[in-house]
Amino acid sequence: MTNFNLLTISSMYPGNLDTFYSNFTDTDNMEYMQHNSLILSETTEFSGVYNRKFRQLGINSNCIIANDNKLQGKWKLSKKTDTSQNYQILCDQVSYYQPDVLWFDNVTYADSGLVSKIRSENPCIKLIVGYHCSPYNSKIGDMFRNFDIMITCTPGLMNDLKTKGLNAFLVYHGFDTQILDKIRKENSVRTKNLIFSGSLTTGAGFHDNRISFIEAMLKANIDIDLYVNLENKLKVRAKQSLFLLSKLIREKDMVKFTKYFPILEYGKSPVMYYSNLLLRKSHAPVYGMDMYNLFDTSRLVLNFHVGVAGNYAGNMRLFEVTGIGSCLLTDNKRNLGDLFNVGSEVVAFDNAEDCIEKARWLLEHDTEREKIAAAGHKRTIKTHTVENRCNLILEILENQMKAKG
Repeated sequence: MTNFNLLTISSMYPGNLDTFYSNFTDTDNMEYMQHNSLILSETTEFSGVYNRKFRQLGINSNCIIANDNKLQGKWKLSKKTDTSQNYQILCDQVSYYQPDVLWFDNVTYADSGLVSKIRSENPCIKLIVGYHCSPYNSKIGDMFRNFDIMITCTPGLMNDLKTKGLNAFLVYHGFDTQILDKIRKENSVRTKNLIFSGSLTTGAGFHDNRISFIEAMLKANIDIDLYVNLENKLKVRAKQSLFLLSKLIREKDMVKFTKYFPILEYGKSPVMYYSNLLLRKSHAPVYGMDMYNLFDTSRLVLNFHVGVAGNYAGNMRLFEVTGIGSCLLTDNKRNLGDLFNVGSEVVAFDNAEDCIEKARWLLEHDTEREKIAAAGHKRTIKTHTVENRCNLILEILENQMKAKG
């Protein structure tokens, strides 16, 4: 495999950044490179996990955490970058690292002006890659044109991108096996029955379906604990107002104005606030190793895909839960059987009633549930690892660079 320089422009969940800085309180005295190296070595997010694995595979890989203002501020001071604008700091960083391949893990940083400037100032760059695996509006979709290739995590999104004329590739998420060495040793007993960990974002294209599922399970007295990101009332009310405005625009036959205000695309469906029952079962969200330790202590973990995934499976939770060795109960998708043996390695549900029935059965049958969990774990450790995914990514990148000459 040919060695090359790879630079990733990424970001981290604010909750993960908060956890990092609460665990490491002495970063103020660190220089940029030491600080950046520490955060990439500690994080369980894509930015750090894949960067570490690429290096192990012989690639000169580096990563920028663009939304870490403390870290980016240190770069500005150390390199004497005379600007307060984040895009100019990113330009300086790209010029410093001189990558052959520039990877935008967060495409919202890749506006056309920035990408054009980077291309003109860095002839060393052979390939600019965009990675996206979540809902997007027309403004973000326009940014996809700035990349030589797009990589995404589900067949549905890949097909969507290809229909738009983009050079798109599928790479599923992967499990970082090094997580298993970091799990707390006292997690020898599964103390929680059924948990869900993730976001419950209201509105079109996000998590309305999973919210209604969870509401139905709670009404059916299923013992489920929620470790979730919830939106505050003010934000939900703003979305409700957005829906009313979008409705008025449609009624007045003024749909053409939505192209000038992409945010109106999120007002396509009504928005409801969470029930009191859901709020009572909700705990603070968990990140990083706290999340993995939570999975390790849970008998059963619930998973849903966002609406943009369509009829295809591929979110990160599939591999996180099975990788840890817990039993996964997930929504049934067209390609789920390509990833796991459904019924013997994971359990899939078709609707809320089916989910409730299977959750009850799994919680009542310990031996069968643990057998499924063990088989799912074996499949992920064999097939769905970060190393496997990185090798596929490198194959795609090398073939694309050769195709470009």
